[in-house]
Amino acid sequence: MADQCDSAVSATPSQELPALSPQLLARYAGACPRYTSYPTADRFYPLSGSAAGEQPWDALKNVETLSLYVHIPFCRSLCYFCACNKIITNQYGLASSYLDSVLREAQWYRERVAKAPVVQLHLGGGTPTFLNDGDLRRLMAGLGEIFDLRTGEDVEYSIEADPRVLEGETLDTLRELGFNRLSLGIQDFNVDVQRAVNRICSPEQVRALTEGARERGFGSISYDLIYGLPGQDVASLEQTIDTVMELAPDRIALYHYAHLPERFKAQRLINTDLIPSPSAKIAMQLAASRRLTEAGYVFLGMDHFARPDDALAQAGAEGRLARNFQGYTLMPADALVGLGASAISYSRDGYWQNHHGLKEYAGAIGERGEAICRGWQLNQDDRLRQWMIMELMCHLRIDKREVGARTGQSFESAFAPELARLQPMFADGLLGQSPSDLYVTERGRWFLRNAAAAFDVYLHGQQTGARYSRVL
Repeated sequence: MADQCDSAVSATPSQELPALSPQLLARYAGACPRYTSYPTADRFYPLSGSAAGEQPWDALKNVETLSLYVHIPFCRSLCYFCACNKIITNQYGLASSYLDSVLREAQWYRERVAKAPVVQLHLGGGTPTFLNDGDLRRLMAGLGEIFDLRTGEDVEYSIEADPRVLEGETLDTLRELGFNRLSLGIQDFNVDVQRAVNRICSPEQVRALTEGARERGFGSISYDLIYGLPGQDVASLEQTIDTVMELAPDRIALYHYAHLPERFKAQRLINTDLIPSPSAKIAMQLAASRRLTEAGYVFLGMDHFARPDDALAQAGAEGRLARNFQGYTLMPADALVGLGASAISYSRDGYWQNHHGLKEYAGAIGERGEAICRGWQLNQDDRLRQWMIMELMCHLRIDKREVGARTGQSFESAFAPELARLQPMFADGLLGQSPSDLYVTERGRWFLRNAAAAFDVYLHGQQTGARYSRVL
């Protein structure tokens, strides 16, 4: 373990909000990748599951633990802020036939993946609970025929849900199937803000689901909140936070709204005159974060908070946090198999992603059993930078001696350009160094994306024209 030093961040996340000025936040508020992967998905190049030669999915044969992700893209109504890969429909037959494709894709992995235990399963979307209870059972039964699905407290089965449409009977079904974590998309409780983004959801609906999930034994319940939505201000967001505190979820994700209407058609329906200014967004982020930490939530970094007794907070305190495409997790696995349109998979050798469009996805599955369209084969430098970025994002430090062992050079020699890029963060007290470590300070937790970006060789090389969300 790296040597500790007095000014380094402690192993236990602080529950006190460090001094952060609006000027400091504004200085680092620009666009930056979220680093759920390295290299980031916008760098992926064309791949095919039927391609000859070595491919990243070949490493699945040797994994000891596995994660599964299933993308369910369907929603009953359009939320104007949404940037997910989704399909708005009331025709349930689309979902049922889509599930046929997902289960056929799962069959493609039968001979390609070791019979390793699944330690994490996540259903994302869209709205995964768009599926009726019968199809939820059909999905889990089909996955269980191929993968080693286990239940209990040693695994994490999570699902994203829309509190406007989730019913108690479905909560019963989910617990029966082994799900133990529920993520509810709240966004905001202010009615005017909800109307502006076409997502009306009452605190009473959320309270009923939260209490119902706890009664049924869900071990962790998380809420997604967004700041920077049209019509929001500090006062209205604080009222939402106060309501959330009364409901006491185990985890909270406080996301910054990224308005990119040129990429996401739904966002063109938003009245841009109502979108808060950058300075107003910073004020909201400060106010909301202060309220959460004063209420006892632990700030893990990025945009994630957890109650001190939640397993994710405990993993952060013990240095066991990991990160994948769903964000922070305490169940890291050797590989991830992603099923469904746009789903991304990874192994120690790289990444691969499916077609985004439903028609393209279903057509490819029907033709060859898989729908891989692009990905990335990791080289030695990629693996080193991937490790360094994840160390910063999850453990708030980079062990210089480990870098030296991997490169045969001192950290300062091997990464001189990166250290030069980080000088402003050192000057602002966001990062520090000891002879053995580069570390993130308490106030630096807010700027993990900025620190990680300094080590992204592709971000500072040839530009692809990619647009990233703002840090704040």
